[in-house]
Amino acid sequence: MKHKCAFSGSGGQGAALMAKLVCLAGIKEAKQVVMTQTYGIEQRGGDSTGYVIISDDPIGNPIVEADADVAVAMSESIYQTALESVKPGGMLFVNSSLVEKQLTRPEVRQISVPVSEMAQEMGNVRVANIIMLGAVVRATGMLGAASVSSALEDLMGKKKAALLEVNLKALNNGINAVEKVVTK
Repeated sequence: MKHKCAFSGSGGQGAALMAKLVCLAGIKEAKQVVMTQTYGIEQRGGDSTGYVIISDDPIGNPIVEADADVAVAMSESIYQTALESVKPGGMLFVNSSLVEKQLTRPEVRQISVPVSEMAQEMGNVRVANIIMLGAVVRATGMLGAASVSSALEDLMGKKKAALLEVNLKALNNGINAVEKVVTK
């Protein structure tokens, strides 16, 4: 199985971190992975996208170009570009807290999750990306939740142990948020 992914948002929303965690989790599952990234000139506020390909077989071409199976739009400014990057039959996960008007593209399944609101309810707006990652993992089945949790633990390490608990909770909240979508 091969998954081409595009994790997009405004700078500072953690799109690159989502991509990195997917790569680390894929490695833990003994999959082939590759990641590339694009970002605007602004460090914070400019749009950025982390592209990841996960495969059971060697990856010959590391480019995701309007053929993503899975995409994420964390902000309004990147939404249309993210929608256009998904191939027919693919899935787009939308941060419905920030994307007010969704476009119609019937051949793409759009899954709306209010991750910014959910993060605020948790008391930490910075975990919206991890909530979204949980939703993606659960709805797509491309990775196991245990490997993503383990990747989070490795990334946070002892230096960021205080953040690990809230991030693991955020991951589980995202998994639970799309449970109804997956069972339909």
